[in-house]
Amino acid sequence: MELVQKEETSLGLESYDVLGFNSQEELELEISKLTKFRPEFDTNLE
Repeated sequence: MELVQKEETSLGLESYDVLGFNSQEELELEISKLTKFRPEFDTNLE
């Protein structure tokens, strides 16, 4: 029986520095910018 070593990479498993950020706070700030609603897509429900 042959053993196969398999390596999988996930952004959820990498540390902030591997992803190119200087701190956890910097990473979280960039994520919040990406997930923020843009005003031009905001619908006026009033």
